Amino acid sequence: MSDTQQNALPNKKTIIASTLAIILEWYDFSLFGFYAIILSKLFFPFASETTAILSTFMIFALSFLFRPLGSLIIGSIGDRFGRKNAFILTVVLMTFPTVLIGLLPTYETIGIAATVLLIILRIGQALSVGGERSATLSLFTELAPPNLRGVYGSMSLFGTTTGILLASAICGLVSSSMSEPDLISWGWRIPFLLGALTGIAALFLRKIIEESEIFRNLVESGKASKSPVKESLIKHWRSVLVVLSATIMFAVSFYLIFVYIITFGIRYGDMPLSQILNINTIILGIVTLLFPASAYLSDRVGRKPSLIVGCSGMILIGFFLFTTFSGDDLIHKIIVQLGGGLFMVLFAGAFAPFMVESFPTRVRMSGISLGNVIGFSVFGGSAPLVASYLISSTGSINAPGIYLSICSIISLIAVLTIKETYKNKLG
Repeated sequence: MSDTQQNALPNKKTIIASTLAIILEWYDFSLFGFYAIILSKLFFPFASETTAILSTFMIFALSFLFRPLGSLIIGSIGDRFGRKNAFILTVVLMTFPTVLIGLLPTYETIGIAATVLLIILRIGQALSVGGERSATLSLFTELAPPNLRGVYGSMSLFGTTTGILLASAICGLVSSSMSEPDLISWGWRIPFLLGALTGIAALFLRKIIEESEIFRNLVESGKASKSPVKESLIKHWRSVLVVLSATIMFAVSFYLIFVYIITFGIRYGDMPLSQILNINTIILGIVTLLFPASAYLSDRVGRKPSLIVGCSGMILIGFFLFTTFSGDDLIHKIIVQLGGGLFMVLFAGAFAPFMVESFPTRVRMSGISLGNVIGFSVFGGSAPLVASYLISSTGSINAPGIYLSICSIISLIAVLTIKETYKNKLG
């Protein structure tokens, strides 16, 4: 067996094991959004339906504000002590709050303390998942052959969306298999309690995962950064700003198309929870399977063309998405949601490796954290809340769609300014 083949084998084991852990981690984190309408009834029963949903999405958004903190802490750990240690830490930290949410008494049992505890546990999840994106993107792409960085990097996104897909599927299955009273009484806890599998994944990772050679070489040469966050802000602020601006469309589109759309479809499109969860699962499954293909395309033709087309298409989707979902035609709903998903995956397949290629190894995790994770936290986490508020304040059900189009225009302007990176050597 050649040296190249010997090196490839542990890399494949690391990619497979890490991807499985990402799936479980994002399964845990996504449950809150899919069961938001149920949680609003259980933890805000004292409020009107609209206020309860707004309050639940406020917790959803608030938790995202803590993701940058987790990202910067874990990103700094990853740039100083290794991607492996950072990633295992995020998986371990996700297990406990997820399982505890499944065991949490509701407002009816312990009053306002239940709501406070829900907020604390959601923040705990956010701290964990905040560091996952930069850790896995850096690790996977650094392990990749130069001509397949997009494909390897896409496995991080593949794991993320597969985890969200798994959460959507489990929530849909549980919702379909029991009556609404049983679901609200105890059935909603089942998906959260299954989150204990994340802890098992962490134990598995300790034995399987390996550090990237490029980072090991950096440490051995004594060139690892002692203050990677500070260095990113001072020496690489332009890259941080571009990544942040480009992230806006990706973040807002994902959380509107695949998370908020569930609540919207129930309230304004007269769709049963089980029906829209099942549709969401199928479309998200299609999108997930296309991530590697989209990334491979960017490995062949470059990152910039895919980024431009993805942003441009999402501008158009914004004008049709919510108007269509408020109507009665199920086929049109499926088509427009799938269309939005396809433009998003075209963008994301190129964006993952582009971010890694935008920063040197010594500050890579911290740079991605400052740009992508903060962008996702601020704009993605707030998207459902902003959408609910816009409809409530304007009376227009298409207001969230206009918001999506505006965000896509901002990201389009950002990607038009970038230089092509797919042939750059990782330094």
